[in-house]
Amino acid sequence: MIKNSIVIEAKDLNKSLVVSQQGSTDANSKEMLQILQDIKFKVSQGESVAITGISGSGKTTLLGLLAGLDVPTSGEVILLDQNLSSLDEDQRAALRLGKVGFVFQSFHLMDNLTALENVMLPLELDGNLSLKNNDIRARAEDALKEVGLEHRMAHLPTQLSGGEQQRVALARAFVSNPIILFADEPTGNLDSNTGNEIIELLFSMQQQNNTTLVLVTHDDALADRCQTHYRIDAGQIMNARKSMNESKIAS
Repeated sequence: MIKNSIVIEAKDLNKSLVVSQQGSTDANSKEMLQILQDIKFKVSQGESVAITGISGSGKTTLLGLLAGLDVPTSGEVILLDQNLSSLDEDQRAALRLGKVGFVFQSFHLMDNLTALENVMLPLELDGNLSLKNNDIRARAEDALKEVGLEHRMAHLPTQLSGGEQQRVALARAFVSNPIILFADEPTGNLDSNTGNEIIELLFSMQQQNNTTLVLVTHDDALADRCQTHYRIDAGQIMNARKSMNESKIAS
């Protein structure tokens, strides 16, 4: 259990990479590329947060740092009361298990598993659960029914449309009742109509489960549906906006 309503905190985050200087003939000639600079903000439980910016602005890098998929050059991320800087890669993965879900632009489904088996997978991998196989299957079936795919459970990802694959990804992300969901351009590979359906489903499930949502998108209209909207430019947060239609954040 988290001790307070803050589930994510970024403290003076910086991320830089060493790159070779263009046009230099010196093999040892290197320079630092600053990707993120002095990022700081907090996210409350149940809050929906959008991070926008042009390609290359650092928004996907920031999401990776907040989720513990990458480590900062300096600064700290506090995720679910844990300082990620004090954890190794395996410990960060263990912290995320059953508590953090992901939805990506490219779906990331297992091609050799059916829709049902893909949704069952995070429950099967969570050693903290004491669910029997029948219970795992039942929860996965319920999750697929919630996204309208009760008739596609036995289909492989290659037999599903892009929208259906993203629905499977949503079911997989929510089946563990995560505290936090990270979504990186979840409609990026979908047409506008299908993308709108996925977004409606995403926000409906997020609100129903009081899940904290951190959404990376280039779409300002989509970002404005979130309670808080951070815009990144050249690796820095330039402004933050609170939605006029902000719903109550659970404490």
